[in-house]
Amino acid sequence: MASRDYPYVYRDSHGDAVRQHEEDLWEHSFRENVCCARAIEKELKAYGQDNAPVPSDCAARVLEEYGFKRVAFVLAHTIADMDKIPALRQMIEPDVCAWANSFHIPLDPEYGRYYCVDTAAVLLNGFVHRTREAYQALALFGRAHCSAGMYDANVEGKVLVLSADALKESAWSQENQLWLATGGFGCDPKAGGRAIYATCLGDGEQTRWNREDFCGVLDEQYLPDWAWEKLEQTQEPEAAPVMSAMEMG
Repeated sequence: MASRDYPYVYRDSHGDAVRQHEEDLWEHSFRENVCCARAIEKELKAYGQDNAPVPSDCAARVLEEYGFKRVAFVLAHTIADMDKIPALRQMIEPDVCAWANSFHIPLDPEYGRYYCVDTAAVLLNGFVHRTREAYQALALFGRAHCSAGMYDANVEGKVLVLSADALKESAWSQENQLWLATGGFGCDPKAGGRAIYATCLGDGEQTRWNREDFCGVLDEQYLPDWAWEKLEQTQEPEAAPVMSAMEMG
């Protein structure tokens, strides 16, 4: 579990940043991306073997320094950039390619090359595997735990899975991911709005999210016991007020 928060990962291109007047956000994230890519290269160079599995601590050190979100973004961007060289892309394992394709990677021909990881494909495959293993060890909920998507049906009254991307890494936990949708136009995929009002099953916080912040409706088989209890408490009808003798006349 991440013990601290990390600098914001800007996921759009430099051109997008200019158009949206977010150059400062982009530049800071860009510099962090470059440092992250060089750190991955340094770890793999120190490891120095392309004929054996990459050890788990190789990824652990970079993840601790830069966080899962940035490391995953830099790795996915590196793999996406390999599309320019089909022979090189073919050296990336199919499941690693599928993982990389699940991320939004902007086309940034002018600056993107600076935070590509320069290493052997076999080592890149291994580093991605170790990164994914470390993420899976956090036991967070994702799309694989959902019985329905956010555009399949009305989700009001359903337990939703908040995407890990919507949370700071220091807040990554199942308790912070499970939310009971209580209303908002975003609950209905046929409505034009995006807002979903929800209650956190972990601590009872009530707030507004956007539909795209959620992965989908949690499959009941994955609902933890503590969440069942919180859900029952949340859905219990309020008790009728007790009338005093004076009020009863």
